[in-house]
Amino acid sequence: MATRAKRPRSSPRSGRTEKISVSIDHADLDALKRRAKKLYGGNLSAAVAEGARRIREQEDREALVDWLGPAAQVTSEEQEAIRAEWRGTGKPSRGPQGRGGA
Repeated sequence: MATRAKRPRSSPRSGRTEKISVSIDHADLDALKRRAKKLYGGNLSAAVAEGARRIREQEDREALVDWLGPAAQVTSEEQEAIRAEWRGTGKPSRGPQGRGGA
């Protein structure tokens, strides 16, 4: 007796997207829905995609720090001085040559 193969419920997705199913904490889902409503006309997929982009950006920053090696290591005081300079509230850093060098 011949049997017919079952047809998929829906056709494959076109483009760059892939449909997934996830379980998520209620508070996180509420936050995603608020973000989707605020920025993407309620498009929850767009809010999830934004989160994924931020994860990729963080991974890229971590890879950069790894690539820089010891040159990327700074103290808490140096971090705060850099942030203050970015905010325009601190003295500009003179770099290594400004530390008593030539």
